[in-house]
Amino acid sequence: MPSKVVTMTSGTMVLAYERKNAKIKPTMIAIDNVEAAIDAVLQFQDVFTPAITHGVQSPEPPTPTPDRLRINVSQDACVTLQDELKDIEFLGKVQVVRGVYDDNCHITFAYDFI
Repeated sequence: MPSKVVTMTSGTMVLAYERKNAKIKPTMIAIDNVEAAIDAVLQFQDVFTPAITHGVQSPEPPTPTPDRLRINVSQDACVTLQDELKDIEFLGKVQVVRGVYDDNCHITFAYDFI
């Protein structure tokens, strides 16, 4: 099971990259916002390229980035999710977006490919 730990040094961070013919299934997300100066509102987005329909001449569709999960973590708090992730899958790469980033917010993202 791969995992990644990131420090929110920018407003958007990539947590996992897509693999051909596989979905990303998160198994655990831990958010440490203890030393941060403000509450964290995190959006976990799925960034993927839709399949092209053969025989149809059209411009390249925009890359969709639907939110798969949104988490609010108070200042001075830690949150760990496992059971809550059972119905969540990502088709493409996983990115986390925080409107106001704080480099004292740490995210651990563990996942499997299915």
